[in-house]
Amino acid sequence: MRLLHRPAPLTARAAILAVAVASVLVALAVPFKVWLNQRDDIASLSATAERVQHHVQQLSKQRQRWHDPAYVQQQAQQRFHYVMPGQRSYIVLGKSGAKSGAKPDSATTPAAHGPWYSQLWQSLQAAGEPANGSH
Repeated sequence: MRLLHRPAPLTARAAILAVAVASVLVALAVPFKVWLNQRDDIASLSATAERVQHHVQQLSKQRQRWHDPAYVQQQAQQRFHYVMPGQRSYIVLGKSGAKSGAKPDSATTPAAHGPWYSQLWQSLQAAGEPANGSH
């Protein structure tokens, strides 16, 4: 007769060893998770610090430009239409594609006669009409 070899049943030593290994794994899992989260936070904060540093450098350059009187004069001329003595300023009103020598269409402009309130009323009526002249 042949004897079947059976594996030894779980011994107390093996059970204690399994519980000890599981306890160590659980004990290490939480700090490892915290460590990974902190690494992600550090990377995010480093990227934010680099962006802020770049923005500070841009602001420093802009501040240096504003200390230059020529730059300040240029900005005043562009933004506020500031004109130096002896210069002429031209401000073009109207559509950019309109011809400069073209006369306005008499059908779209009200007649300039009568008292001011009549001219005002005609202007309001003309403004309420469609541009293409159809009603």
